[in-house]
Amino acid sequence: MNSIPAHIWRGGEKWMVNAAAGLHERGHTVICIGKKDAVWLDKAKTRGVTVKPMNIHADFSPIIISLLVAFFLKVKPDVLCCNFEKDVRLGGIAARIAGVRVIYVRKGLSLLCNKLRYRLAYKYFADRVLSPSQFIKDNFKQYTWLAQDRIDVVHNGVEIPDVSTFDRNKILSICNDTARPVLFGAGSLFWQKGFEYLIEAVSLLNKKGYYPHAVIAGEGDAAPYRELAVKFKVDNYIHFAGHRSDIPELMYGADIFVLSSIDEGLPNVVLEAMAVGTAVVASDAGGTKEIIDDGQNGYVVPVKSAVALAEKIELLLSDESLRSKIAKTGFDCVKEKFTIAKNVEGVERLFLKSLNTRHPL
Repeated sequence: MNSIPAHIWRGGEKWMVNAAAGLHERGHTVICIGKKDAVWLDKAKTRGVTVKPMNIHADFSPIIISLLVAFFLKVKPDVLCCNFEKDVRLGGIAARIAGVRVIYVRKGLSLLCNKLRYRLAYKYFADRVLSPSQFIKDNFKQYTWLAQDRIDVVHNGVEIPDVSTFDRNKILSICNDTARPVLFGAGSLFWQKGFEYLIEAVSLLNKKGYYPHAVIAGEGDAAPYRELAVKFKVDNYIHFAGHRSDIPELMYGADIFVLSSIDEGLPNVVLEAMAVGTAVVASDAGGTKEIIDDGQNGYVVPVKSAVALAEKIELLLSDESLRSKIAKTGFDCVKEKFTIAKNVEGVERLFLKSLNTRHPL
C-alpha cells in the first residue's frame, strides 16, 4: 500500500513495483493499493500485478479504514506492506481489524518522528520495518520504542539494461556541445540531493582546465540552481534536463556519474549508474558505503564537500584506465549483489519467515 500523490514516480515507487512484480512472478498473489490514477499503479498493472485504486485523501479516515477492512476481509491477505505512516494509520488499523497476519512498513529514508502518533502506530499497527540499508536501521537506534530486532534489512536491486541499444552521445544533445567530459547527476531537485555541491565542483574543475559539462536530470524547480551556476560562472556548463524516461541511457553516455546528496537511504541512482558501466563518485550519504568500496568500485567523499567531489572527479578524468577499471568493478558488484532478483528473494524470504514467527501483541 502506497498513498503517495498520483503523479509521483520515484525510488520508493520503483521498489514497490519491482517487488510486487517479482513476487507475482514467483507465484504469490499480490495486490497494490494506491491513489486513483497513480503512476506507480499503472506501471504495476503493466507488469501483470492486480491493482486496487482508492480515493485515499486523508491521514486518518474512518470511511477509508472501513473500506479497507471490507477489502481485506474479502481478499484475506497474509502480509500488508505499507509505504508511509499514513498507510499504517489507515491500512494498518484496517489490517489489524481484518486479521491480517503481518504488517510491514518500508522505510526508504531514515525519516521518523518521536511523536505519540508514531509511537502508537508502530506499537499497535506495525509488526516489522523493512529497510534498504543498515545505515537506516542503525539510525533508528535513537528511537528506543522501536526495537532493533523488529527491523529487517534488504538492499535494493536494479535492472541491468542492454546497453547495446544505447546511444552514448545522446547526452551531448542536452549539452548543446560535442565536447567531453560530461558529468551526470539525477534526482528530484530537493535540498537532500545537494546539487549545489556538484555545481560548485564544476567551477573548481574549470579553474583547473577540465571544463566538464554537468547534466542534472530530475523534476523540481531549477531556478535556484541556475542562479547558483551564474554565481559560479558555470551557467554554460550546467544543464537541467527535467524529468526523463531515459535515465539509464544518459548514465551510459556520461563519463562519470556524481551523487552529491546530503541524505539518502540506499541510493538507487548509484546502482543504476554502475549497472550501465559508468564510474561513480558519491557523497557519503545514507547507505552509500554499503554499495561502494572506496577506491575499488567507486569513490566516496564527505557530504557537503564540493572540494572533495572535484578531487575525485579530477582523478578519474585524468586517468582513463583507472576510470574504466572502476566502472568495470562497479558493474560486477551490481551484477553479483544488487539485482532485482536478489532483492525480491530477500523480501520473499522475510515475508515468509515473518508469517511463521509473528506473535500476537
